[in-house]
Amino acid sequence: MHVKADYCRLQEAYQLNLAAHDPLESRRIVALAAAEAWRLEAIKSEKREAKTMEPLVKRDAKITCEIVKETMVEKTTTLPNC
Repeated sequence: MHVKADYCRLQEAYQLNLAAHDPLESRRIVALAAAEAWRLEAIKSEKREAKTMEPLVKRDAKITCEIVKETMVEKTTTLPNC
């Protein structure tokens, strides 16, 4: 199971907050390492999410273009090249 990028960013922020406010240096070091790990996981997750979203985005763009063409035909203007 993959973790969503939003959750990773939330955990990164939480760990950065711990690192900034914890009185013990050893826990600050661990929190900073955890924040970096969450940051890297968020980047991976964003790439995964972008790949799964791409086909939907292309389909949505095609549908939007068709709607724009229909609207422009109704208004008798020049058609875009989609």
